[in-house]
Amino acid sequence: MPILERPTVNLNYTDEGSGPPLVFLHGWCDGSPSWRATIEHFSPTNRCLAPDMRGHGASGLPSDHAYFLEALSNDVVALCEVAGVTDPVLVGHSFGGVLAAITASRFPGLARAIVVEDQVLDITGFGAQMRSLGAVVRSPETHMAFRTQLYDSMVSPAMPAESRALIQGLKDATPVAIGPAFWATLFEYTDSELAGVSERGMRALGLQPSLTIESSPQSAYHARLAELAPSAQKAVIESGHWIHLERPAEFRSVLGDFIHSL
Repeated sequence: MPILERPTVNLNYTDEGSGPPLVFLHGWCDGSPSWRATIEHFSPTNRCLAPDMRGHGASGLPSDHAYFLEALSNDVVALCEVAGVTDPVLVGHSFGGVLAAITASRFPGLARAIVVEDQVLDITGFGAQMRSLGAVVRSPETHMAFRTQLYDSMVSPAMPAESRALIQGLKDATPVAIGPAFWATLFEYTDSELAGVSERGMRALGLQPSLTIESSPQSAYHARLAELAPSAQKAVIESGHWIHLERPAEFRSVLGDFIHSL
């Protein structure tokens, strides 16, 4: 894997194929290997990049311990610059979806389009839920048990065994400290600040063509999204949280149709 040298950390990333660029952003305590089959599908027609975020996979730990969204979105921009990529489609799963939206918000005009897979960008409710579990989530003694329980709740019985083993391996390999570090926004922002992050993320989907792909209907969220980003498209593929691994053919079809429409 090529290496992106940042001021405080080296990041590994995948770079395969040629054509209009796609940048795949993985989720919390996940990794770029979860995009492997998706990249194999799209690389004959698209240049596909997928970084391991700070602290994940083969990437390093930043010497300044910076895991906030601004640092992560700067990494996305730096990756595009080093790779010579312009007008990419940012495809983000879970936390990667939040990162894609915040990157678009901070750098208008960077992305040709945004795709958010199974991530409600209004994170206020999730933030309140995690704050109620803060002692468990943030304690080194209990965090991994919490992480395993959360992952198990998001994997449906229909997940192929090979894919299940893949995400479980990535989950277990991500250092304990990374989980709470990536969620610092949820614990350390005020309610108004968290609401601001949520609104900026949702409004960002109106800055360029955008698509949300959900694993279940999200009527209240999409009603709010329609107010803030009325041009954003939506699709539902009923499955567990990792749609691209559990329902790969359907996910690739929806994503491919959206890319071809641009």
